[in-house]
Amino acid sequence: MWQQHQQIQQMQQRPNTNIEGILAEQQLDLWKKEFPETVQDLSQITEIIMRGEAWSNVQMLLPLLAQLSHDQRWLAWVAPPQLLPKAQLQAAGFDLNKIILLKPDAQHDTMSLAHQALKSGTCHAVISWFGCLADDQLNALACAAERGKSRAFVIRHQ
Repeated sequence: MWQQHQQIQQMQQRPNTNIEGILAEQQLDLWKKEFPETVQDLSQITEIIMRGEAWSNVQMLLPLLAQLSHDQRWLAWVAPPQLLPKAQLQAAGFDLNKIILLKPDAQHDTMSLAHQALKSGTCHAVISWFGCLADDQLNALACAAERGKSRAFVIRHQ
């Protein structure tokens, strides 16, 4: 079992690795039952990595983000690097009645706000701006998204 644990950890560090191609599906299922926190399904998370000045240029993402505001549940923005005027958001196609803005403060950091918004089930999508994000934090967001039947969009600076 320890050898399988090491294999899975190595596979998680390599992009585009097909776990089922290396381990038999039955072994993987057993592993997931025994160590559910180790192997996370990250299909509920979309990472957008932006470089340099693009990090603060939310306007580049407006067409993608506008599509997310048309659902029955909320679209949450967590810690965006800049706020855009309502008129600009409306012109880009946003439904302003479906957007909530969550700002970090002394008691709530970006991670805790994103995690709660995903887990609650009241948001169909949560867009969070992170400077950097550790693997365990990404796994925690994946768990919260799965629990709340939400999608996480993580925008990171590199």
